[in-house]
Amino acid sequence: MLNSLRARLMLFTTLLLALLMLGIGVWLYQSFYYAQVNGLQERLRLHGYSLLALADYRSGKLWVPDYLPEERFNTAGSGLYAKILDANDTVVWRSLSARNLPPVSGLAAAPGEWRYSFAHMQNEEYMIARLGVNWGAAGNDNPQFNLLMIENLTDFNQQLVNYRNSMDYALVTFAVLLIIMQLLILRWGLAPLRRVSHDLEKLQRGEQADLTGEYPRELQPLTTNLNQLLQSERAQRERYRNMLADLSHSLKTPLAVMSGMVHQPQLSDDDRQELERQINTMSERIRFQLQRAVSQAQSFSLQKVAVKPIAESLLGVMKKVYADKQLTLELVVDDDVFFLGDDNDLTEIIGNLLDNACKYGHRQVLISAHNTSSGWQLCVEDDGPGVADEQHEHILQRGVRLDTMTAGQGLGLALVSGILALYDARLGIRESLLGGACFILEFENQGAL
Repeated sequence: MLNSLRARLMLFTTLLLALLMLGIGVWLYQSFYYAQVNGLQERLRLHGYSLLALADYRSGKLWVPDYLPEERFNTAGSGLYAKILDANDTVVWRSLSARNLPPVSGLAAAPGEWRYSFAHMQNEEYMIARLGVNWGAAGNDNPQFNLLMIENLTDFNQQLVNYRNSMDYALVTFAVLLIIMQLLILRWGLAPLRRVSHDLEKLQRGEQADLTGEYPRELQPLTTNLNQLLQSERAQRERYRNMLADLSHSLKTPLAVMSGMVHQPQLSDDDRQELERQINTMSERIRFQLQRAVSQAQSFSLQKVAVKPIAESLLGVMKKVYADKQLTLELVVDDDVFFLGDDNDLTEIIGNLLDNACKYGHRQVLISAHNTSSGWQLCVEDDGPGVADEQHEHILQRGVRLDTMTAGQGLGLALVSGILALYDARLGIRESLLGGACFILEFENQGAL
């Protein structure tokens, strides 16, 4: 997942957005909470001042009307209560709504001081606003009272719950919208990278030779360097081909002279056979080394090569080369099987395997190819002696031959293995249904295109 740029950006920005939304939610909730608490305290202060305006202290007794303008003070269980306590915390007056309210504890407030506190009574939560009151002229002999304004917090807490739910819904909705916008922005912003990736895939399939198109300024150095690399690689490949042609031409004459010397009468049979072996060894090894050099210079811009025509052409050649063996050569290759690479490499692969099959087969050789779920598969089978299980890896080594009686230097399978390694393909050997050996080539990510 983290190998994707979009996944990385989405993961980290989503985590950052979650932390941001959490911080905003906490800040908004705390702000609302303290604003509501301050508003409640202000209301209780106003109720207290209104009550003091109606109260009077005369003849050594506090007088407060039974019915107050605020109707909630006159209704039992209304949630708004008022009490007046003397200096000994004895209730000297209470509103009609507070008749069944249990005693309230707490520190007394000094004259002119407001004290606020929370309390739990009878499984309910309350806010208490306590004001110290001193009636009469200034002096310590004047009676002192505490006015208590008490409000049930059930509605207050419900408001907090409603606000928190609404806030959570709004923040989640906002976060989802931001994530959707972010996805759209990332899709738009990363579109040039997807275009480059698509062009690279077309280049690998051989549908185009270079990266063409309008790319953002940030990607232009990348695409320019890739195009330069491709051009340099093609030029290097062409130089390899020219060098091979020059080398082949330069070796052709010496080899022809040596071949002519084989038939000179003064040579003994042993010398003639040794000279022939050395000429064959030189020819085979030169071909092997030069072909490997071409394979190692394989182009990034691969060609889309149909397998069936090349296999048919090679079968025609093998029928002429091994006409004396009267082999039955069969071809079962689907038309939609394609090889992504150099047609010379495919020719070399099939040619070597088919040559071995014809060389060791008795009467029948079969070459088949079909697409698989992960690519395509090629099989070359014969009805010869086969290959023992313990020899499967051994014969793929350079210069190894199980049969020393036939011509050759044992380089064919090593050459095939070297070419297959360049294409990340696999070569396997199993017993054929024809009775001999079956060489299986598996090319992944090269299905029907």
